[in-house]
Amino acid sequence: MADVLSVGVNLEAFAQAISAIQALRSSVSRVFDCLKDGMRNKETLEGREKAFIAHFQDNLHSVNRDLNELERLSNLVGKPSENHPLHNSGLLSLDPVQDKTPLYSQLLQAYKWSNKKELLSIPRTFSQV
Repeated sequence: MADVLSVGVNLEAFAQAISAIQALRSSVSRVFDCLKDGMRNKETLEGREKAFIAHFQDNLHSVNRDLNELERLSNLVGKPSENHPLHNSGLLSLDPVQDKTPLYSQLLQAYKWSNKKELLSIPRTFSQV
């Protein structure tokens, strides 16, 4: 039976998905290597074109196969539940350093100043229209 964490993730499928990602990256690299190498090492132009197209199509089929496998595995992995515990990260809002920095008071002063500015500029805007 597959291991499932308390957050709802299938670990076996997750490990397979990581392997599928590695396979996909490898097949995409082969596509770019094929494009980089081009039509080398064949006697005739027609032979080079046919060999290049066949090799390129094989590589694209590999990418498509690996991508489909990754999509299939991503559906098996599952989604983490939304109610996972935050542990100590919930205490960040209680950080006393915020109280020692003037950031909040500066923001509050800027907000009050901009509100006063907007109230003086609104009548001027209407009087100019």
